[in-house]
Amino acid sequence: MDKEYFLSTKDLVTIAILSALGGGLSVYVGYLGNLINRVVGVPFGAGQFMAGLHVIWIVLAVGITKKKGVGTATGLLKGVVELFLGGTHGVVIVVVSLIQGLLVDAVLFKDSTKENRGLMPYCFAGGISAASNVFIFQVFFFAGVPIVLISMLGMLAFASGIIFGGYVSLQMMDSLEQGGLIYSSRSEKKDTDKPVYIRYGSVIVTVIFLISFTVGGVYYFHNVYEPPGSESISIIGEVDNEYEFVYDDFQDQEVVVFAELEGSVTYEPPRNYTGIPLNVILSHAEPRDGATKVRVIATDGYDREFDLESVVNDDEVIISFDDGEYRIVVDSRKEGYDGSDWVRDISRIEVS
Repeated sequence: MDKEYFLSTKDLVTIAILSALGGGLSVYVGYLGNLINRVVGVPFGAGQFMAGLHVIWIVLAVGITKKKGVGTATGLLKGVVELFLGGTHGVVIVVVSLIQGLLVDAVLFKDSTKENRGLMPYCFAGGISAASNVFIFQVFFFAGVPIVLISMLGMLAFASGIIFGGYVSLQMMDSLEQGGLIYSSRSEKKDTDKPVYIRYGSVIVTVIFLISFTVGGVYYFHNVYEPPGSESISIIGEVDNEYEFVYDDFQDQEVVVFAELEGSVTYEPPRNYTGIPLNVILSHAEPRDGATKVRVIATDGYDREFDLESVVNDDEVIISFDDGEYRIVVDSRKEGYDGSDWVRDISRIEVS
């Protein structure tokens, strides 16, 4: 094998850095997706327009190193990083990330394709890689979801991959090249006759993207995100007795409910769940007169709001505790509830 296909120390460092960035920021990308879902008024799906931000790191690794197999290696390592940082999808996220890397490697397989950095192949690589997550999650989680909905989600993810995984990645690589941080045969081509806004367009796009992503990320990790794995839930807000709910302290009030999770793109068949009724937890906090809402908030910032009177009068809305994770369980077959209400890894319950 020609030595150009071996990974240098610089290549390995590039893979490690981009994998760590991708895995570490994946939870923030998920949060952005939830914000989009909320803006457009649907519980799941529209957030797939952020899917390209999951693969941008893989495409960058391939484009910078220009070596075969780098996408696969970056995808695998990125998935492992996300798994050990407490990713909510468990080991499945490693499979998702690995396949995304394989697809980028497959589309950008030829050395000349990686070197020339053409818009079409890079955008297609980003698009097909980002869209693959929808169909992989279909296999593991989205049983029974209509193929039309899956196709729509796939198209959203594909468009995101074109924009972020393809176009933005290329602009970032052009900026790095102009700064002398990476090199290719393109570096020898002079473009001084081009207008300034064309020559430095890639720098402008990159700076805008990095500033937006960095500011948003800093705000998220400082003000929203909470490390998972807490043994308690903070009960706060319009209550006379704020406290830390610990499951073992209420174990004598444990109940079993029969519930089904049926969401827009996820499904769990009816079965028994064990937990503490939410109304018991709230009664201990003593909600104040005038309080009308209960907001259940996850460590990653995802939240759902419930009518206080409804949950106080419903003994079958429970908080379960499995594998070190708190989750609210509501039967989506009952009027007023759906699968999006099943908040996982709860950190706070706020009465307002």
